[in-house]
Amino acid sequence: MTPSLKNVNELPLPVQSVITEFATKLLKDLGDNVLTLLVYGSAAGSNFNQAVSTINMAVVVRSLEFSVLNQSLGLVKWGHKHKMATPLFLTKEYILNSLDVFPIEFSEVKEHHIIIFGEDIFTNLDIPLKDVRLLCEQQVKGKLLHLRQAYLDIGPNPSVLKKLLLSALSDLAPIFRQLIFIRGQNPLEQKEEMFGQLAKIFSLDVGPFLAVHHDKNKKAMISSAQVEAHLQNFLSQLEKLSRHLDSL
Repeated sequence: MTPSLKNVNELPLPVQSVITEFATKLLKDLGDNVLTLLVYGSAAGSNFNQAVSTINMAVVVRSLEFSVLNQSLGLVKWGHKHKMATPLFLTKEYILNSLDVFPIEFSEVKEHHIIIFGEDIFTNLDIPLKDVRLLCEQQVKGKLLHLRQAYLDIGPNPSVLKKLLLSALSDLAPIFRQLIFIRGQNPLEQKEEMFGQLAKIFSLDVGPFLAVHHDKNKKAMISSAQVEAHLQNFLSQLEKLSRHLDSL
């Protein structure tokens, strides 16, 4: 008998059936080896947008032999057809021994996840703030360097530059949330409000972040004529933020 799922009704309605089918098949395939199944990211909060969001899941198993991955290939391929990102396959030991290596990634899962099967490993994780702060600084300064180099390579190509900005904001959103935590506040759940919160804390112009976010969600598109100006301001705000991080 396949074990029953829980908390599925807490997920956004459009993803409930996909997650239920995926989880049920996975539990049937892997049986007692599965310790935890959880949904994290936008599908575990209020930011899910059916048009653009993907479903993120983590599968925590007792033993992660190669055969487990091989056995899951078909199901993962099925998930891709239903806007599901490739799940994280992990063991509890790997998580506990990797908190200093992936402090932001595990902090993001800790703050936004819904357990649909098994025990909750993430809620009580102790992730040192110093590790989070260091990686946040590396990510912000690294993204600043990457964007500058990319502009020199690409030049004033509006369509490519827009894709670059969309990707950059997606990568930076979890970094921004962790920086708000580090400054002693709880990040607001809606991304628009969270970007404003970050801007207020670090005295930034929220404009370029909101413009890119609105373009991604089809609320207000950035025109070709505007892209380079938004990139310039985006870079300027990252530069300001990186200077703040030097004194954190």
